[in-house]
Amino acid sequence: MRTDGHVRNLASNRRFRHLLAVRLTSQAADGMFQASLALSVFFNPALGEASDPFRYAAAVAILLGPYSLLGPYVGTVLDRFSRRNLIGGANLARAALMIVICLTLPGGFNWSWVLCAMVVLAANRFVLAGLGAAHPQVVPAKDLVTANSLASTLGALAYGLGLATTGIAKLLDSGVSYSMLALAAGCGYLASAFIVGASFRRADLGPPVDDEAATGLWRGIAQTSSGMWEGFKHLGRRKGPALVMAVQGLHRFLYGIVFIIAIALFMGFFWDVESDPTRTTTISWLLVLAILGNVGVLAAAIATPRATRVWGPKNWIVVLMALCAVVVAALSGTMKPVMFAVAVLLVNIASQGLKITVDTSIQRGVEDAYRGRVFSVNDTIYNVGYLAGLFAAAFVVPENGYAPGTLVGVALSYGLICVGYAYLARDEAPYDAQTWSPAATEARPTTSQ
Repeated sequence: MRTDGHVRNLASNRRFRHLLAVRLTSQAADGMFQASLALSVFFNPALGEASDPFRYAAAVAILLGPYSLLGPYVGTVLDRFSRRNLIGGANLARAALMIVICLTLPGGFNWSWVLCAMVVLAANRFVLAGLGAAHPQVVPAKDLVTANSLASTLGALAYGLGLATTGIAKLLDSGVSYSMLALAAGCGYLASAFIVGASFRRADLGPPVDDEAATGLWRGIAQTSSGMWEGFKHLGRRKGPALVMAVQGLHRFLYGIVFIIAIALFMGFFWDVESDPTRTTTISWLLVLAILGNVGVLAAAIATPRATRVWGPKNWIVVLMALCAVVVAALSGTMKPVMFAVAVLLVNIASQGLKITVDTSIQRGVEDAYRGRVFSVNDTIYNVGYLAGLFAAAFVVPENGYAPGTLVGVALSYGLICVGYAYLARDEAPYDAQTWSPAATEARPTTSQ
């Protein structure tokens, strides 16, 4: 598919450029804040030495729990209030909360900055979802697919740049404190809020004025909850999407286990306190892992459309799960930092390739009347599976993270998923690859990202 003409159209579209600027400043700030938050939790002497897998799991769960739970309900809010105001207001609130975090973070563990961080991360759901929902308001339908792809890719790069900026600042021992890094992120949120407020009028990004108050907010939330159950029941009649969603939920559970093992290893078993008392090497490796994870996501976005056309989506899922099984098995036999770096790249290719295939299976294999509700069910399975994996690992992984036996169990589990899915889905592909095209203009029927 040629996209150069679409890119030229978007480059000349002033409203799209402004909306993209809102995304890039916001996501760059996200990268800076989340990197400074992770470093402050695991490497801040004021918070004590981080050496407990349960602490790693709890830190992720506390901060991402509200973000995950909000997922199915974000669309309800975005379809009833001005998206321009919600995006701007969320970023203004995050900028203000950065001040509280900057003042309380240096004093050690304090629920004030923990709660503020939770709100900041939860608000990110509204910002990213609002930006995605606003694209049809500023981009012609013929350019929409390219706009979505371009915005997501550049947003991921901006987020990675924010991560790298924070990591390099700490590696160079520049004297910049965690509080100052968080404050810099606040400036990014403030800039994003200013751009959206100055570039668009209240109704420019939707929803249509006549639709804003179609139903009350609380009624909409109640309808979303009941709709998720209806979507779950509908999956009983759509075996193809249901099976691949189950595979993704199990993958996210195992992914959470491997994540905890990796963090614990780099914080414990791989750390040589005598040669690296300040953990410079540890921070360097974690920065490398974060960058390779983003590279894997981008690689999957490039490879998956072609792979599903050549092999078919069902076989692509089998290949990805087999890849995870082989990679994790190799980790259990080597337990070397460089192998974990390679594994992060490959497992993230598998994870994102699986996600793309699941999304497409819902778009193509679920009736339009149920599609949004099924996406809500999928978002919940995706996040709950990951959180469950984090806490499962916390109970079986030792403090130094050296758990080759657990990795063997994970590898065997991936193998069982691979074989089980290949058998159960032998007559139920996720979707018909012959009718799917990466140029399809049908947008994802949910505003969550």
